[in-house]
Amino acid sequence: MTPKDAAAFWLARHDADPATAADPAFLAWLAESEAHAAAWARAQALWARAADDLRDDPLAEALRASALAARPPVWPKALAAACVVVAVLLGAGVGWRYWPGRGPSGAQVATSTPTTQLATLAGERRAVTLADGTRLDMDSATRVDVAFDDKVRRLRVESGQVYIQVARDTTRPFAVDARDQTIVDRGTAFGVRVMPGMMSVTLAQGSVAVGAHGGPPEHELKPGERLMLRDGRPAQLQTVDVNAVLAWRDGFVEFSDTPLSDAVAEMNRHGGRKMVIADPSVGALKVSGRFKLGEPERFLRTVSMLLPVRAVRVGETLEIRPAP
Repeated sequence: MTPKDAAAFWLARHDADPATAADPAFLAWLAESEAHAAAWARAQALWARAADDLRDDPLAEALRASALAARPPVWPKALAAACVVVAVLLGAGVGWRYWPGRGPSGAQVATSTPTTQLATLAGERRAVTLADGTRLDMDSATRVDVAFDDKVRRLRVESGQVYIQVARDTTRPFAVDARDQTIVDRGTAFGVRVMPGMMSVTLAQGSVAVGAHGGPPEHELKPGERLMLRDGRPAQLQTVDVNAVLAWRDGFVEFSDTPLSDAVAEMNRHGGRKMVIADPSVGALKVSGRFKLGEPERFLRTVSMLLPVRAVRVGETLEIRPAP
């Protein structure tokens, strides 16, 4: 273990049983080096600062319990548990937006509490594996609430978009709430997108039924179909290229005769220098192509070759103007 990991490990035990302070193994570790003593002092300070926010939080308790379950000499398990506690401590100040395992392998998420919130920042994508084996691929600026119990599995997509590969469990149905709609899974992999004034469901495999909360299913989707619901407009069931719609999972976005204003809004969601359009005639221009997310400068270089526009840096933003 690193000193930080070991300090978190001992802190979890000390918090559960203050007698750990007299544990010979702990005292030997503490006296071993100044780095250990410094790590222990910092861990105590972090815990004291976070105590008001975390001690009554059921998710924090679930994570801490996993650390307490780790017993030497099973050090790999103990190390993993310690890292969870470090994440709890360091994440306390950022509203639970930090979660272990941001990499492609994903992370195991405690779901023993009524609701667990998962979130990504702008420009961040994350893969998460839930306790039942369901995998979530979360796009930039996405927030999802997870509520599992022994009878039902339920998600709520608050904002952004997520690709869900549902683990089979015949004893517990799986449903996703998005805006005022409920998506009922029938052994599927599908994407859900929630933005201001709209939501959509894109089915990659299996089948889903979609209907208003508390009502009967109104739409049955087949693989390759997308249901688009926009405020004030009739529902649209479209046949789409699933790979294109879900290209964000690979860090790309595909536009097809998309208004430049919409394309810029989508690019801005994924971080990098912000782009702005002051001229409505520029925003109405249509753009098509496949673009790398998170790279607005590259996007604008390509767009300026396709459309009569130019980019001008104004402070910290990139303003898109008509070309001379």
